[in-house]
Amino acid sequence: MPKHRPLPPLERLSEQLEVVEIPPDKYGVWSGLVWKVNKRGRGARIGSAAGTPGRCNTNPDRIDWKVWVDGVQYLASRIIYFMTYGKDPGESEVDHKDQNWLNNNAENLRLDVNGGIQDVNKPMQRNNTSGAVGVSWYGMYKKWRAVVKKKHIGYFACKIAAARIVNEKWKELGWVEVGRKLNDLEAIQCDCLACKNHPT
Repeated sequence: MPKHRPLPPLERLSEQLEVVEIPPDKYGVWSGLVWKVNKRGRGARIGSAAGTPGRCNTNPDRIDWKVWVDGVQYLASRIIYFMTYGKDPGESEVDHKDQNWLNNNAENLRLDVNGGIQDVNKPMQRNNTSGAVGVSWYGMYKKWRAVVKKKHIGYFACKIAAARIVNEKWKELGWVEVGRKLNDLEAIQCDCLACKNHPT
């Protein structure tokens, strides 16, 4: 089963929709698309914002704009990418460079052809307690666990040490060059014995 529905032809999308720039104060209010036609039954009028924001099925922390075209629902980011660059994303994911899923401006969108950028660009999850991406508490060992690309890197008494090793791994993988922001080691608060004895 395909991961994504094929998009309608570009000509059909262009008949119904127009891509518009979203100012930062309109993230979450505008999808980046407006209707060029009146839509019966949905209350949409020419010039009104197309689509509705909704939770992502695979990530409850994520909100995506979804647009109905000819009775089928599509992600607005995929339509905007196609209408702007003339290339259907196909099975590739459309990634948001700034990690803001509500910023569907075309310059913020890129294709994740090999399936790696989504990992590179993953923000900190809401339930994170370490203050660092890739670092989580492992209760069984009572230590901080470092993980990169779903692979276990090690257990650490100090969460700053765990975040440092995650940063080093990201550098090795070349993720920094494609936009991965390193964990800010200075901002992480740790109360392990080493940090208590040698506060910075």
